[in-house]
Amino acid sequence: MLAKPIYELVPYGYFFLGISCIALANNYVPTLIGVILFLLGANIWRMRSEARRTDHSSQRVKQKKRRYYYEFKPFIIFISAFTLMQWTQNELVSVISILLCIAAGVILSMRILNRHSHSLLH
Repeated sequence: MLAKPIYELVPYGYFFLGISCIALANNYVPTLIGVILFLLGANIWRMRSEARRTDHSSQRVKQKKRRYYYEFKPFIIFISAFTLMQWTQNELVSVISILLCIAAGVILSMRILNRHSHSLLH
């Protein structure tokens, strides 16, 4: 079993390694490895977030069909935008990618705040 500080840093290590692979890549293989590492970190983060939820279950939206897409959406948006920014040299694409990264961060922060809400009345 890992020590708690190391255990808590595991998904962020995957995020860092994935982003590093994409940022330093000069062909498709390291980029693909980086995307896979990033999504593995996202999956670990998602499972921990789900297990640590403190909001009441009656407040949760019941989703069955597109649950995984919903859970991974901010991570998919972020890694897609970051990869696009790294692989294109167009200024307009870079600006759009930065805006998409910010949007992914906003979605993720809203989910974190919602999942740790204690109120039954929203």
